[in-house]
Amino acid sequence: MTDLIKITLIANAGVLVEYNGTGILVDGIHHEEGHPFSRVSKVDMRQMRYGEGLFQNLDYLLFTHEHPDHFTPQYVLKHIQCRSVKGLFLPCERDGSSDLVFLFNHARIQEIPCWSMGLEPGKSKYIELTEDLSVTTIGSRHMGPQYEDIRNDCFLLTLKGMNLLFTGDADYVSDFFEKALAEVNLDAVFVNPIFYHNPGGQAIINEIFKPATTVIYHMPPADEDTMQFSFMVKRDIQRYERPDIQTHVLNAENSSIFLSVHAKK
Repeated sequence: MTDLIKITLIANAGVLVEYNGTGILVDGIHHEEGHPFSRVSKVDMRQMRYGEGLFQNLDYLLFTHEHPDHFTPQYVLKHIQCRSVKGLFLPCERDGSSDLVFLFNHARIQEIPCWSMGLEPGKSKYIELTEDLSVTTIGSRHMGPQYEDIRNDCFLLTLKGMNLLFTGDADYVSDFFEKALAEVNLDAVFVNPIFYHNPGGQAIINEIFKPATTVIYHMPPADEDTMQFSFMVKRDIQRYERPDIQTHVLNAENSSIFLSVHAKK
């Protein structure tokens, strides 16, 4: 018997993972300006709050780091005030903004399970959520020297035996991933275009991740791509493509990919 995991791009690095009535949203609630990437639309956020459209199943919210193109704590607060969730994975409360601290406090009042992450680079933490779903958080540093003090949590979702790794804005440093992924077979890894472009990132994909599928996300809208990421990614896929690794680009909002799951007997 074959099932499908559906993965839908909401905006930027925001993706909705759905399987068998469970919905997991990674980096998918934000609407701030001041960056060249797409924002989650107010229509989508409204539908999230009321379980409409794509968001009938929305159980867990995960955020890699507190940057405005990934996570707006005030909007997450509005979301859980309208519609509770089964769990929140948030950046480190101790190092976060006052809005993040307020979100933690309100989630506790609502008795929503929430985990304060922001792990040290190379450290990992395993949390089993259901019989078919677990999250392993892998600590890393945000790429770019201007962000070297920002921690970025990568999330390894193990869903019905399938392993999906979301790297957010993780830097391409092999030490961050070697230990946590030493015995993990990745079915899919999600990386941003700079990670995919860099030779160090390619080395990690090929020597540590070794995924069945690589998905490039965190792309600006095509009509606003002032950094020419689309051209760079197209060229890089031609340069780095391997017959043993499928490569997909998620850059159109509400576009989806499907991964096959062979159900356990």
